[in-house]
Amino acid sequence: MDTLKGINTMHTPNPTSQNGAALITGLIFLVVLTLISLSAIKSTSLEERMAGNARDQDVAFQAAEAGIRDAMQYVAISNFQGTAFSGFTAGCTAGLCLNNATTPVWTTITTNNDWETTKTKAYSGLTQVSAQPRYIIELIPSGLPPPGFGMSTGKGVNSGGQVIPFRITARGWGVTKQAQATVQAAINY
Repeated sequence: MDTLKGINTMHTPNPTSQNGAALITGLIFLVVLTLISLSAIKSTSLEERMAGNARDQDVAFQAAEAGIRDAMQYVAISNFQGTAFSGFTAGCTAGLCLNNATTPVWTTITTNNDWETTKTKAYSGLTQVSAQPRYIIELIPSGLPPPGFGMSTGKGVNSGGQVIPFRITARGWGVTKQAQATVQAAINY
């Protein structure tokens, strides 16, 4: 600061001595803002894809659950007794399968990618899925309940009904074919 007759005045630099410092500072600031914006856009886009995939997987799971419910209803109304078991075959026909003692049938169907063949039974009525859910019903040998389950039938103490164990496996697809869910239930009927 220069003192001129008792008045404080500020020394102003010559305009040619700035050499573009404001321009360089502004450009650096714009580059930083651009990088922050690009990072935010990338993060938002990733989160949106993750939410879409989670929704697609939820749709697939719900479709598989619908297949399980349809199979349980099928077992309930079929009243399998005596010769009604003739529909159950070793290689699976129309979703009715005899249990394989060494390898569960559902693993063979999954390994061979047979979920969309005549070996399985289809449930229809769902919308917004890439394929309708499909299921198989395995007849477990009598006297051997599915693992972890007791021999209670739910048919009443004095019904005299035979306990018939089944393993139901259903596959559901989401909005896209990439999202798949397999659900399994063991029932005694």
